[in-house]
Amino acid sequence: GFAIVAAPMFLAAMNSHAALQVLVVIHLVQTAMLLPGVWAMVPMRLFKALVVGAAVGSPIGLLFFMSLDVRALKLTVGILILLFTGLLIAREMGWLARVFPTGPGAATTDDEMTSAQPSPLAYVTGAISGGMTSLLVMPGPPLMLYLAGAPLPHAHARALAIPFFGLCYLFVTALNTFWAGMGEGVWLLALAMVPAVYLGTLAGRRIARHVTQGSYRVAVLAMLVLSGVG
Repeated sequence: GFAIVAAPMFLAAMNSHAALQVLVVIHLVQTAMLLPGVWAMVPMRLFKALVVGAAVGSPIGLLFFMSLDVRALKLTVGILILLFTGLLIAREMGWLARVFPTGPGAATTDDEMTSAQPSPLAYVTGAISGGMTSLLVMPGPPLMLYLAGAPLPHAHARALAIPFFGLCYLFVTALNTFWAGMGEGVWLLALAMVPAVYLGTLAGRRIARHVTQGSYRVAVLAMLVLSGVG
């Protein structure tokens, strides 16, 4: 969710492709902070399938990223944020569950869901997430749709997302550095923001304990609509 809110602000402030390159590096810092608390619960079979797909999709997404001018990039970010917000609203209303029902014979217990053999769609999902990380720093929407049809317990879904997104950011950071010409200025700006990201993440974790899920969801959806339209 960080990039979905931050990407329009960074693009408006920096008015260049470097805005999204900075965001990728910042994400690596945040992922490193959150990873130790979730690693033990990662469903490894699904995680590995997603990572294989992301390794294929990331360079393809970067080709599109390099071909867009800044105005086209801003428009693409705004449209996709609004589409993603629409998907979130559909999930809140229960519409996704009707479109992607859990089929007969599907896993029903936590153990079955976390150890099930991933379908070929998991590799496709990983590839699309990798491509969207390169293009928009947004690996989340494809995984959200995949999990709508192959649900995981909340703790395991979160444990899956954090390291998977982290590896997507790592892939894209390497590609930007060695292929897309991410220069010293971008690295210095990203590193200068690390203390703020660190303190903000700590504050967010404390505040989260006092926020109800209902108010949190309403606030996030409202921010996303304003962010995308802006």
